[in-house]
Amino acid sequence: MTTDSILITDDSQENRMLLKGLLEDNYSVAEADSGEACLSAIAESPPSLVLLDINMPGKSGYEVCIELRKNSRTSSLPVIFVSGMDSTEERLAGFEAGADDFVTKPVDFEQLSNKIESILHKGKELKTARENASGAVQVAVEAMTSGSELGQVIQFVKRLQELDTEEKVGLAIVDIMNAFKLNVSVLIFGDSPLFVGCKENSIEAKLLEKFRMAKERITNSGIRTIILSKNFIFLVKNMPLDDESRYGRFKDHLAILADIADKRLESLKMKQALENHKVEVLKQVIQLTEQKVAYVKEKIQLHTGNINDEMNGMIANLQGILFSLSLDEDQEIKLMALASDTSNKLQESAKNTAHLDSNLTRVLEALYKLLEEHQ
Repeated sequence: MTTDSILITDDSQENRMLLKGLLEDNYSVAEADSGEACLSAIAESPPSLVLLDINMPGKSGYEVCIELRKNSRTSSLPVIFVSGMDSTEERLAGFEAGADDFVTKPVDFEQLSNKIESILHKGKELKTARENASGAVQVAVEAMTSGSELGQVIQFVKRLQELDTEEKVGLAIVDIMNAFKLNVSVLIFGDSPLFVGCKENSIEAKLLEKFRMAKERITNSGIRTIILSKNFIFLVKNMPLDDESRYGRFKDHLAILADIADKRLESLKMKQALENHKVEVLKQVIQLTEQKVAYVKEKIQLHTGNINDEMNGMIANLQGILFSLSLDEDQEIKLMALASDTSNKLQESAKNTAHLDSNLTRVLEALYKLLEEHQ
């Protein structure tokens, strides 16, 4: 058994007992059943490493980890999240809180053991390096680089939610890869292929097209790595094989970036499908409206023409009848005035129907403009 100690923090006694049974042959193991108990135990006697559940009554694992990082005594205390939550968002939240690593339940003991051993070993190397000036600088630079990379990943995730086209998502992937000093080419699937970071007929484009139908999600070939997702595929042309630490970190980063970018592309495709549906419905509405407007216009023109013909004929007939009746001047004037008033009212009605024609035309114009905005 080593002199290293591990504090297991989980509100489930069963989980604590399981982890303790797996680890107690090699480490000194202590337990805490809540976030508050974990902080108290660490304040009393800091362990070599903390295994920390996320969802617990009281303080969550995230809150505990953030408090540890704010305290100068525990800012570098190794923390591994052990949780049943395995989404990309949860992993990002864990790294943002300051965790060193993340293990999902049910726990793979060999994986957990390797992670614990690796983290404790690095911690001892760091301690030794701090005693040596050059060694301390080297380790510090590596730690800063790792933290910076995670920060860039988190910023990429936040930026991605603001992007509204597939091309912008592709450019964002290229940008973050360039920040990691990686050369990348991207192919986004769609009605027509969209290449970012390479030309359509280039060797990179042909390689991406070839691996689009691959069964494996990740293909490694020397310094080249290809990652295939549902909505896109990308090729990294210069993975740092000569730097094992960076290579391992970048493989983790690339998998996270691919998951997040793929979800954003899926969201954009669903949004575009909804817009396309709206356009089709709008086209149907316009077609039906055009038919109705044409019909109404025809009836309006026919109605207006009939009114004018009838009124002209009525006045002519009335004048002939009045002449034959030999009415006195006052009677004739009154009857003609009544006929003229009736004629004016009918003509006003005809003008109103013309206004209706104009209004219907404006409705169609508004529909045309709406269609143009959605296309």
